[in-house]
Amino acid sequence: MADAVRGYLVVTVAEASGRNKDEQDVWDPNFFEGYVKVEIRGKPPVPTVKVSSSVKRVLAGQISWQEEIVCDVLEGANELRLMLCKEKRNAATGAVGQSIVAACGIYVDDILEAVPIDKYFELFKPKNGGDGGFIRVAMNFSTESPEEAAAGNQVAPYVPSTSFKKYSKSSTEAEEAELNEDLTDSPGGGKRRIPFGKILVLAGAGGGLVFAQR
Repeated sequence: MADAVRGYLVVTVAEASGRNKDEQDVWDPNFFEGYVKVEIRGKPPVPTVKVSSSVKRVLAGQISWQEEIVCDVLEGANELRLMLCKEKRNAATGAVGQSIVAACGIYVDDILEAVPIDKYFELFKPKNGGDGGFIRVAMNFSTESPEEAAAGNQVAPYVPSTSFKKYSKSSTEAEEAELNEDLTDSPGGGKRRIPFGKILVLAGAGGGLVFAQR
């Protein structure tokens, strides 16, 4: 039996920047091309929905896509993950795989409460949770059709961003997130400030997660 579809999420992937909120370059200088992989997950047996953007070149520490991705939101899905990836080729076999450069995630219910949105999200590197830059996406949701969601997904005029000072540590208390003590501790410990709602940080290649919530 087919999995029940709750609705359709249209994600417009706009751009990613390799600078953190302190204006420091955080991407590997050997990172030349990248793509965005969007995953919507739930607890088993809910299957994971996976959709990827096209591959684009890194230019002056930024990547621009302006590309629309449509994802089914299945009943029971609770996490959306945005992963900035690069292709990785096996020298022995020639097989092409993926390597995650940086990633972040948001609780699905938070997105559905807030859409339509057009926002920068802070990215974190896998394994050590270090700064991974920012990604700008617009999102909208429809229970009727992908076309309806896309029609309401109006992205503001595209202007490449070069500054993320608004995400500095002087952010208001309302933007502060405390780690859930019942779940895995952050690699760096303490608290993270996040730009939107509840966020989960990919803290390891094996899918270990740190959840932060207001």
